[in-house]
Amino acid sequence: MVAMRLIALALFICIPASAQGNVADRVRPPICACTGQIPTYPAGTEPLCDAATRSSVIITLGGTGQPDLVLTCARDGAGRYAWVGVGQQNTNTFVNSRNVGGCPLFPDDNVWNSRADSLLVDPGSDAIIGTFAANRLGTAPSMAINLATSSTPAFHVSFGGNPQSDGGSYPITGGMQMEGYGFNASFPVSGGPYNGDAHLLVIQTDQCKLYEIYALGSATSPYIGGSGAIFDLMANDLRPDGWTSSDAAGLPIWPGILTYGEVYGAGEIQHMIRFTVNSTRDTYIWPARHYASHNDSASVPPMGSRWRLKATFNEATCAADEHVGGTFPPEVQRIIRALKRYGMILADNGLPILITTDSDPRWGDPNSSSSPNWIFNGWTHCIRGSDFEVVDTSTMMANPNSSAVAK
Repeated sequence: MVAMRLIALALFICIPASAQGNVADRVRPPICACTGQIPTYPAGTEPLCDAATRSSVIITLGGTGQPDLVLTCARDGAGRYAWVGVGQQNTNTFVNSRNVGGCPLFPDDNVWNSRADSLLVDPGSDAIIGTFAANRLGTAPSMAINLATSSTPAFHVSFGGNPQSDGGSYPITGGMQMEGYGFNASFPVSGGPYNGDAHLLVIQTDQCKLYEIYALGSATSPYIGGSGAIFDLMANDLRPDGWTSSDAAGLPIWPGILTYGEVYGAGEIQHMIRFTVNSTRDTYIWPARHYASHNDSASVPPMGSRWRLKATFNEATCAADEHVGGTFPPEVQRIIRALKRYGMILADNGLPILITTDSDPRWGDPNSSSSPNWIFNGWTHCIRGSDFEVVDTSTMMANPNSSAVAK
């Protein structure tokens, strides 16, 4: 019924006047040579799809055993142009999503990009927050993002028989940067192997795929790793239930990283942030997919636990630690607003209460008292665990196997 679909979409197929009164002919119009007929191309010879040809319609002619296809030149929400089957375009929107290398960090309705300031407090919040009430909020520059394309060399990675890893080829070059620290600007793959907790994060920009490898254990091919995960940045897919990723919670890492550019930029931080604590529960909640603990205590949080800075927290003046009584600088006020609006999500076991930042060299040596990282942490130490509350995210979940939030 291809022709019926074309008619419904008001495409300009030529139908001779003599056939217009015949129902069968309207369903399958005869070929004619008049003005306005849809152009045809052998499959693989389609013209360029770009801004100039946007909304054009063509028919590609399949070879033996292959169907002819009706294609339209369309731009998706991320601004990419492509010939796609009629009605098959990605309908997600990316107006407010962050952009890396021309790719969004998931659709606008993804949980990573959703606000938490209207959510109710979780009934178990007091018990969990009580455990970490005295801990200070800190940051650590460590994660690097690498950009690749489909032409970047890609390799099979052996994950030691880990059945929870995604198969396929991962783009890897020796110059890509592994997890490191700002004063070393991270470390190249070719300089490895590194300690078992090092991560490699790569975005393939022409496909908008995020590749994340935990514990890449070789500097050259053949590559081995602890676990690997591939995420479609244009979609709201979660990993299979019960699967880990390159993070213990089975979540992607990079969408939750706080970058130097965000902290010291002019705009607002508009996503939830990745954090760790040193003791977690032996369970997980949406959108997490995995846990890494044997502790069943209700006084420690499950993986996927979302924390929000209390609305009553003073955004102007520090009330604790070395800067008590001081006025928060703009970059700290920016993260305070983000933690009130979007909150942070528990993604792994680590130091409490630690936010992961990127390895931008502008953070400087975190051990130097004159570095931006040291100075920034002096202000984040004004924020204690007792200033947070755990929120109930169950009302956000539209589908347990999707990271899209309920409308």
